Amino acid sequence: MRYIILLFLPGILFSQTENQILDPDLCAVQLILSGSPLSQPIVNLQTGPNVLLLEFDHMGDQLKDYKYTLTHCNSDWQPSELDDNEYIDGFTEDRITSVENCFNTLAQYTHYRLGLPNRNMRWVRSGNYLLKIFDTDYEDRLVLVRRFMVVEPAWRIEAEFVRTAQVDKLDTHHEIDFIVIPKAARISMPQNDVKAFLLQNGRWDNALGPLKPYITRGDNLVFDYQDQIVFPAGKEFRFFDIRSFDYRGEFVRNIVDKPTYFEVTLKSDESRFDRPVIFRPDADGRFIIDNQNANQTLLQCDYATVLFSIKQNLPLDDADVYVFGELSDWQLKPEFRMQYDQATQVYWCDTWLKQGHYDYQYVVVDRKTGKPELDGLEGNWYTTGNQYTVLIYFRPFGARYDRLMGAVTLNSTRQ
Repeated sequence: MRYIILLFLPGILFSQTENQILDPDLCAVQLILSGSPLSQPIVNLQTGPNVLLLEFDHMGDQLKDYKYTLTHCNSDWQPSELDDNEYIDGFTEDRITSVENCFNTLAQYTHYRLGLPNRNMRWVRSGNYLLKIFDTDYEDRLVLVRRFMVVEPAWRIEAEFVRTAQVDKLDTHHEIDFIVIPKAARISMPQNDVKAFLLQNGRWDNALGPLKPYITRGDNLVFDYQDQIVFPAGKEFRFFDIRSFDYRGEFVRNIVDKPTYFEVTLKSDESRFDRPVIFRPDADGRFIIDNQNANQTLLQCDYATVLFSIKQNLPLDDADVYVFGELSDWQLKPEFRMQYDQATQVYWCDTWLKQGHYDYQYVVVDRKTGKPELDGLEGNWYTTGNQYTVLIYFRPFGARYDRLMGAVTLNSTRQ
């Protein structure tokens, strides 16, 4: 049985308009900028072909026929008032034609690729978009949804990290102030026409927004709030390396060759909520599909069940533990919920992953509220390196959609 997890942001319900994998046979899904596997799916309105790249696998040896379309959304990810021919130039739906079979692997799968924009379909409006994939073999059943953003970089954004206004957050949180400089635009009612969203490491599950300008200074819009544009800093992500099954990569304890797949056991982790940070560059929670076996291509990347575990003397009261990151779609998925083993005194879970390099963390969720605990098993420390993205939307009176006028990403370690 498949479950859909509902994620909440201030004033917004994300369900059918969030990233979703609705077919359990789809794996290793990524929507990135071509040639940049750790990038966020943010592209310019005027861009070349195939800048945005969707890749995924369908497990098994069955060849599937997928088609795709785009849905234009407002800043809250609800569909805009535009008709599809107002934001799409070309066909409003098309088929995925780049299909390749894996070879020399234990697990059998077919690999699918889609580049956007392409000669059959391109966007002509800025804003938020949903890329939807349908299985034509099952009456056009929706099987995959991915979010991306198209920006018309007309406005400048100047952002900086500042000391938090609350003393008890100085060592654990990041606060951001920013100024928006609208170019060649007359904004009669900035409090109504302009809104901002902020993302931490590209995530929408804990995004802040919509935020209105705090004040105006000449033509500039100032977002200088006290203790509102603040994120828990977290800790650097944990990681493991399964780019090869011929030898044990970092933090891999054991690899077993099964008849139809590999079985990987990671080294057991420990809680670090009260431990100091050891800084190292990470992938900010993302993963890279890669193959380091000699003379092998990405179509020879295999799959494994990966066993996670974290030591805990006693089970947590009224709380669940999840493995979390891009590998779980930044969602609290049932297959990533950990079980407690009394005999070994560890929380554990195993999940199905493709060869690559993965970041992850452990999230503790209160069963009564369904909300993650602030410190959990990881803790927070202000020196943690995170990426923060500022998105600025503009919708003057009488307009029918939210334009994305600017986007900027800054790193907390580089100020």
